[in-house]
Amino acid sequence: MNIPSDLMIEQLEMAKMTLPKGIRNDVKELTYCTLTEVTIEDQDGAAALGREIGQYITLETEKTYEIGEPAFEEIADILAKRLRTMLGDKRRILVLGIGNPNITPDSLGAKAVERLMVTRPLSPLPEHYASVSAAAAPVYGISGIESAEMAQGLTKVLQPEAVILIDAMATGTLERLCKTIQLADSGLTPGGGVDNARKEISAATLGVPVLSIGMPTVVDCRVLLRHVLADEWEQYGVKLHPYEESLIATPRQMEAATDMGAKIIAFALNKALHGDLSTEEILKYLY
Repeated sequence: MNIPSDLMIEQLEMAKMTLPKGIRNDVKELTYCTLTEVTIEDQDGAAALGREIGQYITLETEKTYEIGEPAFEEIADILAKRLRTMLGDKRRILVLGIGNPNITPDSLGAKAVERLMVTRPLSPLPEHYASVSAAAAPVYGISGIESAEMAQGLTKVLQPEAVILIDAMATGTLERLCKTIQLADSGLTPGGGVDNARKEISAATLGVPVLSIGMPTVVDCRVLLRHVLADEWEQYGVKLHPYEESLIATPRQMEAATDMGAKIIAFALNKALHGDLSTEEILKYLY
C-alpha cells in the first residue's frame, strides 16, 4: 500500500532501511516535543529516499489544539532558531500561504499569513527587522493562477532574497496528524501529499532559496482502516472502491488545530525575522 505523506520522517520509516551514506538522522527529546533533523547530503541519499538534497526538520508534540503556553513557546523558539540558521543574513523575505482558505484543513497557510508582521511598508525599517512581504496564494481551482506562477511573479517584482512557503500537509500515520510541524529548505510541490501535485516551487524555479513549513492536517482513509483492523484492513478496503485512493480524513477539531498550527508557525517566523521578539512584543505589533 502506497500511502501519501509529505513528512520526511515517515519516508524514512516506510523505506525500512538502514540509513545509507549521504543521509544523517539526529533525534532529540526536548521538554514538550521531539526534534528530528534529517539531512540529505548528496544525490545517493536523494535517490534512496526520492526527496531533494536538503535539510528536513520535524517537531512532534501533543495535538496542536491542546497545546498550552509553555509548549507553544518552546516549539516557536526552536522553529525560529532553525529558520534563522537556514536564512542566514537574508533580510528581504517573501512569505506565501499556500492552500484553499475556504476548506479548513487547507487553510493553514492563509491563517498563518494573517498573523505575520509585514514590515516592507515601514520606513525607516526598525533595527534588526527584516523587510517582509506576505500574501495568500489560493489554489488553482479558485484563482485560476498556479501557486508556482504567483510565486514566480511576486519574486520577479519584489526581488526577495528568500521565499518561505506555508502549506498544509498529509501524513501517513494517525500519530502525527495535527501533531507535527516540518521545516525544509528543499522547496515544495503543492498538493503532492494528496495525489494532486501542482507545479514545483523551489530554488530551481525561483532563483532564490525557498523554505517550506507546514503541519499535516489530513490522513488517507486507508490508514484509518489499517489502524483499526490491522491485518484485515485490505478485505474491507476494497469496499471503498472506486474511492479507495482518494478519500482523506481530518479531525473534528480541525478549526482549532489549524488556528494553533498557524499561530505557532507565524510567531516562529516573526521571532526569526525580527530580532527574536518576545510573544508579548509580537502581540503588541499585531493587535
